[in-house]
Amino acid sequence: MKANTRTGSRIGLAAAIAVLALSGCGNPGTSGADTTASPTPAEQFQSPPSTTTDTSPSTSGPGTTLAAAPEKILIKGFKYQGTETVSPGAEITVTNEDIEAHTITADTANAFDVNIQVGTTTFTAPTEPGAYPYHCNFHGNMKGTLTVK
Repeated sequence: MKANTRTGSRIGLAAAIAVLALSGCGNPGTSGADTTASPTPAEQFQSPPSTTTDTSPSTSGPGTTLAAAPEKILIKGFKYQGTETVSPGAEITVTNEDIEAHTITADTANAFDVNIQVGTTTFTAPTEPGAYPYHCNFHGNMKGTLTVK
C-alpha cells in the first residue's frame, strides 16, 4: 500500500507542476477567457475605409492675402540675373556669389542704392510703378532694369 501512496503523490505533484506551468503562460492582464470578438460575416466582406488626398488648390477667405513668390536677384560672374518685374514695395532678396562687393544703384536719383556684400541682402522695391534702370557703382559694365508693375 505504501507504493501506491508514493505513486499517487508523484502523479499529484506532476499534475500540480503542469497546472502551474501552463497557467504561467497566459497573459497576466486577462482571466484566461477569450475576449476578442470575431467579425461577423458582413464585417469580413466590408471594404476598408477609403482615404483621399485633396489636391485642389486652396482658396483663401475674404480679407486674406496670399504671399507672392519671393523676388530674387543673383549676382554671379559680375552679372545681374533673375527678377526683372516686381510688385510695388516688394521685398527683393539679392544673393552675391562673387568674391567682391557690388551695388544695385538706380539711375533715377533716390529710387534705391543698396550695397551688396558677399552673401545675401534684401531691399524694398519702389512703390511707384515704372522702369528703373540700375547699375553697380564699382563695376560700370554691370547693368539691369527693375520694372515695378
